[in-house]
Amino acid sequence: MTRLTSTSVLRRAVSALLGLSLMLVSGLSFAASAVATVSQNVVPVGDAFQLTISVDDSVGNDALDLSPLDKDFIYGRPSISNSTSIINGSMSRSTVWRIAVAAKKTGTYTLPSLDIEGMNTEPISIRVLDAGEKGNALDDSAVKVTASLDRHEGYIGETFNYRVRLMIGTQLDSPTLKAPSGEGLDVKQVGEDVQAEAVLNGRRYIVISRLYQITPTKAGELTLNGAVFSGTEVKGSSGWGPSLGVPISREAKNVTLNIKDKPVGYQGLWLPTPKLELAQSWQPDALSEPLDVEVGEAINREITLKIKNIEQSAMPDLAIDYPQSVRVYADKPVYSRDGDSTIMTVKQVIIPRETGKITLPALSINWFNTESGEQQTSELAGLDLTVKPGSATQAPVMPTPDASAPVTPESAATANGSTTVVSDAGFWPWTTAAFALLWLGTLVLYIRKRPASAEVTSGNPTGIATSNSLQALIDAVKSNDTVKVAAALRAWDRTLLPSALNGEIEQEVAAMMASRYSPSATPWQNTRLLQLLAKAGKVKKSDSRQTRLRELS
Repeated sequence: MTRLTSTSVLRRAVSALLGLSLMLVSGLSFAASAVATVSQNVVPVGDAFQLTISVDDSVGNDALDLSPLDKDFIYGRPSISNSTSIINGSMSRSTVWRIAVAAKKTGTYTLPSLDIEGMNTEPISIRVLDAGEKGNALDDSAVKVTASLDRHEGYIGETFNYRVRLMIGTQLDSPTLKAPSGEGLDVKQVGEDVQAEAVLNGRRYIVISRLYQITPTKAGELTLNGAVFSGTEVKGSSGWGPSLGVPISREAKNVTLNIKDKPVGYQGLWLPTPKLELAQSWQPDALSEPLDVEVGEAINREITLKIKNIEQSAMPDLAIDYPQSVRVYADKPVYSRDGDSTIMTVKQVIIPRETGKITLPALSINWFNTESGEQQTSELAGLDLTVKPGSATQAPVMPTPDASAPVTPESAATANGSTTVVSDAGFWPWTTAAFALLWLGTLVLYIRKRPASAEVTSGNPTGIATSNSLQALIDAVKSNDTVKVAAALRAWDRTLLPSALNGEIEQEVAAMMASRYSPSATPWQNTRLLQLLAKAGKVKKSDSRQTRLRELS
């Protein structure tokens, strides 16, 4: 058996660390690279421009050999800088040479590749003009504008993706980028600009990428005029005088779109797309039907609609006709993007109000498949419920609203349910307003008609269920989830609260709902409601009963 002394252990540790250090140094050397850039690619003969060589490592000052420039260029003594930086524990080094270079004669020449300890720069093309052309020298490489279109054929109403790439390699003043345009084309910018850096032919550029959605509003052969960049290039003077501003403009190429009209005799909602995905989830999970629930028990339905090549404003409204035997609370649709697709997510809370058999409606969407040229239908199944009486700790079911209340799609279906076919779009704002008024009216009726003398049954003498319901309501308020607040409010027994406190809570809940569903929504903060609920949690039953008796006497 070999016995290790403390000295041998230390030696092995030092050897391991040295080996690791050599590996890291070797990796850094291997990863190092050299980049050559120039201040301009178009220069008058005899005028100097700056050549910059950057190496992301620490190398000797004499590692750069400039002799390959001797044939076509003259150059001065390099200015050398070395730097070391540590950011978040990570060390980086760099070596930079700056050299003034001038061409010997007119023509187009190539700055050759330069070697720095085995690292080679890319060649750079330089156009050299006659000295008399100095004032008229046009540097086309200072700013570049290119654009790409995902396709050139499609249907009316189908979205095209147009991406503009702007490359800026000079100092500019008041730069602007005008969107593409064309008769019969609706143009809309999507998302924020994406900015990066790049080196092209020795020129360092700031690269800005911008995405537009192009939606044809008529059929035929349409011309899309390219995006236009304009600005002022700032050119420095040779002395202390003012700089010179030179107007500069660039335009992307025009493109032609071949747009087809919708087929003759097509019926229903016009929704052209190569791909449509419709999905839903239930909570609790409907593993088998019918699903057994109780009166007042919340059922969550989440519907996701994903459509390719369609802008958000063209997404259909998911108007579902629910039976009168349930109450439905819905959040506003949430929109997002995934590549070329727009995603709409709708969340609903459905609360049964009556016992018996109830069918929650299915959903069907008609759309036109632009790849197959045929009309298709995507469907979601409904859900059968078996509703039992609610437990003794649950609050009474919300009463049916007055006959004078606004009518919503809920009242248009029978208790057996129905299948809703989305056939048109554009009435969501009116439906939202009517639903908001109905919800607030129902909430007021529910608050006013709730039995004042109701008591917690002897089956729950400790009030554990009431405490749990209050905590669920507090959690829902903290997350600003209105549908969960509505469900938790129903399950919380408030009969022992003082009337004044009860009224303040009801007023704050109504304000919360109005902020979400009212068409004239106002900002709302949950601080006041959380304070009232905390106060309600401290109310003792004995004190509450005495307070209620005094209020009723």
